[in-house]
Amino acid sequence: MMITTMIPSSRLTPSFATAFNFLQRVFSIDTIVKPLPPAIAYNVSRNLNFFTRIFTQFFDPEGIANAQKSLGIGQEEKARRVR
Repeated sequence: MMITTMIPSSRLTPSFATAFNFLQRVFSIDTIVKPLPPAIAYNVSRNLNFFTRIFTQFFDPEGIANAQKSLGIGQEEKARRVR
């Protein structure tokens, strides 16, 4: 998931957009785990991806729908059986 989906690019000034893209490349998960041994890099990458997904899920339409369903305020895909 790209962070740029959270900020409309038409509102960014060119210098801010350039700096934002640079920071996004420098602090990507791949560049953080690159110097680590393969086994540790795999585990760190999985953990970072998991936490990134958890904390950014509310900016994604699918994540919003999942959160609404878990709270009982969203549309359910099938009818529940209630005894």
